[in-house]
Amino acid sequence: MSLKFFLLTDFGYADPYVGQMKGVLSTLAPQYQIFDITHNLAPFNIAQAGFFLDSTIDHLPPYSVTICVVDPGVGTARDIVCMVIDTKVVLAPDNGCLSFLHTRYPKAPIYRIMQHQLPLEHTILTSTFHGRTLFSPLAADIALHIEQLSSYMECTRPAPFSKDSTQDCKLKLFPPLPTDSESILTQYMERNDHSRAQAIVMLPESVAKLDKNIIETYVLHIDTFGNVILGLPNETWHKRISDGGELTLYTQTTRPLKCVSAYAELAENQIGIICGSQGYLEIACNMCSAAQFINLKLGERIRIALSVPPEM
Repeated sequence: MSLKFFLLTDFGYADPYVGQMKGVLSTLAPQYQIFDITHNLAPFNIAQAGFFLDSTIDHLPPYSVTICVVDPGVGTARDIVCMVIDTKVVLAPDNGCLSFLHTRYPKAPIYRIMQHQLPLEHTILTSTFHGRTLFSPLAADIALHIEQLSSYMECTRPAPFSKDSTQDCKLKLFPPLPTDSESILTQYMERNDHSRAQAIVMLPESVAKLDKNIIETYVLHIDTFGNVILGLPNETWHKRISDGGELTLYTQTTRPLKCVSAYAELAENQIGIICGSQGYLEIACNMCSAAQFINLKLGERIRIALSVPPEM
């Protein structure tokens, strides 16, 4: 196993931007593979980027470095923030991209990296493309630091094969969470004079509101099938909604909403709410686009009324 880079941007594929980022990473850290999460985020949609980070991070391997670049503030003095979740590192602009991750992992260390504190040889201050000129050199430098850690060396060293198990390395692949004050980047950040962030930019979309029996949230994403992913994490909101009696969805129109456990439970032209595989509740129809059926768009605010007020 070796460290891997993962990229998440709104760059699309029509321009050379993604290739240029990969070129910088491959030049500075050629020993590591590079994978795409997606580059088809809606342009400038920070909330969607934050949702993609949160729904993807648990599926990435240990000792991965994820670069998220959805950055309407590129060229300004906004800082870079670096979050460390166990052995996984996430780099993003301080504009709200880490909102959902920070909500779910409030104790995970986040470091603030100011642009003038990037003395890296290959860092270039530009006005329009920090993904290539700031984030990629920084990610490569962090990866090279991680490669020197004893825990990383133990993780990548092959374990003797056992006839009883092929999982001999499991405990080394997934070491315990670091303490609140320590992380795999503690020494790196101290050496480069990067401090722990006291606060980061948080998006309003990352926190759903509950007022009596009304839940207010936002459309974070609409997938290829037209399923509408809401800012309602399954763990927090599913029981409240499933115990909420009759449900009513308020958008431009008012519609009944059925709580289901499978798409097939929905009749034709019926809309439902279901625990989605990405960890968030979804509004769905059976074999048709819920987004088109009820005319919902990315970023739109919606309300769900419960006939039985949820227990707090």
